[in-house]
Amino acid sequence: MPNLAAPLVRVERGGVEEAIHLGHLAVVDAGGRLHASLGDPGRVTYFRSCAKPFQAIGSLGAGIAARDELGAGHVAIMAASHNGEPRHVEIVRDLLRRTGIAESDLQCGAHWPYYEPAATAARHQMDEPLAVFNNCSGKHAGMLAAARALGAPLNTYLEPDHPIQQRIRDVIETFTGCPPSEIHYGVDGCSAPNAAVPLAAMARSFAALVTSTEETPRTVAAAMTQHPYLIGGTDRFDTRLMEVTGGRLLAKGGAAGAHCTGDRRSGRGLAVKLDSGDGTWTAVAVMAALERLNWLDQAEHDALSSFARPTLRNHKRLAVGSVRPVLRDLVTAV
Repeated sequence: MPNLAAPLVRVERGGVEEAIHLGHLAVVDAGGRLHASLGDPGRVTYFRSCAKPFQAIGSLGAGIAARDELGAGHVAIMAASHNGEPRHVEIVRDLLRRTGIAESDLQCGAHWPYYEPAATAARHQMDEPLAVFNNCSGKHAGMLAAARALGAPLNTYLEPDHPIQQRIRDVIETFTGCPPSEIHYGVDGCSAPNAAVPLAAMARSFAALVTSTEETPRTVAAAMTQHPYLIGGTDRFDTRLMEVTGGRLLAKGGAAGAHCTGDRRSGRGLAVKLDSGDGTWTAVAVMAALERLNWLDQAEHDALSSFARPTLRNHKRLAVGSVRPVLRDLVTAV
């Protein structure tokens, strides 16, 4: 029987426990050895946006960096879940321009920028949001650029049998160590195929990413850690975690309570999943795990304290409660 989900995050309002978020975590090295866990490290779950570094590797494998003279900022935006701030939109549009792709070719759908000041400014200028505001627009721009470089159709670039999606499947198999028969595919929020694998395999993929000696994975990892603002943006956890640690930790979160971190120092990956599917407080669980793993020093932890123990606020910004980690000691693998 799989291990039961473990309590990870407690939400308290006015002295009363309002919610407990249960979940799982796994710490794995690039060779696939499980070093620590809570809950069920075999829990099968979707990568969601944690897959973006590997999707970027698949797109870059088509040779678009040299072909279209892409820089590290373009690579970072391909691996991003960006806020839709002006700089993010500017980089996506430059990527499209360099690769000869029209904004209308993006099939990610449209939503207003995540960053509210940017969303407010956009709403004053237009009635409907643009696809370039979508947090996944950089990923889609990269896929389209790869399709063009491969001489493949642009209008079907999200189909599972399209050459770029086949390349991404190969990357996922390589980095997770999972055979094709053990990888399940669904459709992500942005309409791209998305892989579901055991949580331990997700952790392994991030360990493999930060320890890889191959050029394309190293390019993606360097771009993400050197340009963390492009990966998320203002007030985003992944951005701050990479900024504060100087790129020693590589972080990428996804929807539905998924998050992965790669630690260059130990060469290990951490994957966290909240069973509630509510990603609001995923960072609280991640921070607690990083603390127990000693992946953060005290100054770094202090700089990230607003993510570790946030205050629960209502719509008037009144403090009405608190959010705290409730992780037990990690189970160390023998």
